Amino acid sequence: MLGKRHAMPTIVLYQFPGAYGLDSLSPFCTKLDVYLRLAGIEHETRLGDPREAPKGKLPYVRWDGALIGDSQIVLERCRTELGDPLDGRLDAAERARGHLVRRTCEEHLYWVLLEVRWGDDRIWDTSYRDAIASALPAAVRWFLPGLLRRGVIKSLKAQGLGRHARAEVVRMGEQDLDALATVVGDGPFLFGDEPTSFDCSLYAMVEHLRRTPGEHPLVEAVKARAPLVRLCDRMNERLAA
Repeated sequence: MLGKRHAMPTIVLYQFPGAYGLDSLSPFCTKLDVYLRLAGIEHETRLGDPREAPKGKLPYVRWDGALIGDSQIVLERCRTELGDPLDGRLDAAERARGHLVRRTCEEHLYWVLLEVRWGDDRIWDTSYRDAIASALPAAVRWFLPGLLRRGVIKSLKAQGLGRHARAEVVRMGEQDLDALATVVGDGPFLFGDEPTSFDCSLYAMVEHLRRTPGEHPLVEAVKARAPLVRLCDRMNERLAA
């Protein structure tokens, strides 16, 4: 059951176009959209342009005319000004645990996802280049995906993950997935029968990895970890209700 609706400002969420059955190519866009939907916060979704974003990245929102960037900053403003239907029941220890889960997902597993999609030639050549190209104007589809890829690979090397061999990246990603699967355990969600904002982060990163088409050890690794598959399936059921 979705969260209770609130009296609220006009919110427009700007995000990347979708692919692979996902509403957006970006897991951070997915995270924020899922949070808004589960919290019952009315919003409109539009395609965004990073050049117009306040932090140069998507997602961002227009909140009663003001632009706000970064999915977590937007989420925290929603909790502060519109109530906290997802996390209000959590105690300090659960919030701390959720914070660590979110950091694992957004500060490491996210980079693993980028390496899978942008860094692995087989994924890039068989599916992801076309997904990126389809989101671009026709006039630039023949050259801009390659330029964007070079920029992402440069960022991966600056972050550090892109300096490792493929087998090392796979091992690091599997360690993340093992830890996350252990934390989820047999529960429907991270903290009981109802999802929290931390489930939104976990779901976004794991579901994006799971739905990436092509043969890659980490895509198969997600599918082999039953607690993560169950959580994503339950989240999809909530969102479809």
